[in-house]
Amino acid sequence: MIRKLLLGTLALMMLGGGVLTAAWMSLRTTPAPQGRLLATSDAERYLLAAARAGETDLVAGLVKAGTPVEARDARGFSPLILAAYHGHAETVRALLAAGADACAGDNNGNTALMGAAFKGYADIVGMLNQQPCAVDQGNRFGQTALMFASLFGRKEVVEQLRQKGASSEVRDGSGRSAQDWALTQEPRAPVPETPEAPEPSAAAH
Repeated sequence: MIRKLLLGTLALMMLGGGVLTAAWMSLRTTPAPQGRLLATSDAERYLLAAARAGETDLVAGLVKAGTPVEARDARGFSPLILAAYHGHAETVRALLAAGADACAGDNNGNTALMGAAFKGYADIVGMLNQQPCAVDQGNRFGQTALMFASLFGRKEVVEQLRQKGASSEVRDGSGRSAQDWALTQEPRAPVPETPEAPEPSAAAH
């Protein structure tokens, strides 16, 4: 309880200047394309950090206070992508309820569904599968959520995706299918484990 109160107080303090800064910036810059908004305020950066850590109450509070739910860091990671990859189901649910775009990818086209499939989070995959996104949506390398799930033998997730209509016949930019990927070395994760990790390239090689 004390931790949440401290986090809430800090968030309100940050919002005081952060929301005004974001409003001022919006008057002098053109809108980011396709709903993307590079994090420029403390509130937006704090939202990204809270989503990564699974601080659902704080995430909900920041979004309710006006922090853009589609804020991005320099690599294109949104709060939803970070929450999904790190296995925070309640945070994912809160972000979806707030209107987060489940179909949007990071700078490499990796979506929240791909991150959850990569890690094998069946509950999160189930939530994201209910969103109006193409189940065979590919990243910029042509890789799909089914390919990521097949690679690590995430059997429950593979079955979920297939029931949703994912095709094992789809091939990525290198010509490999989900079955082919299951027989190869692992690619890089869609989202780095830590903020300091290098920009992901999925499985470009």
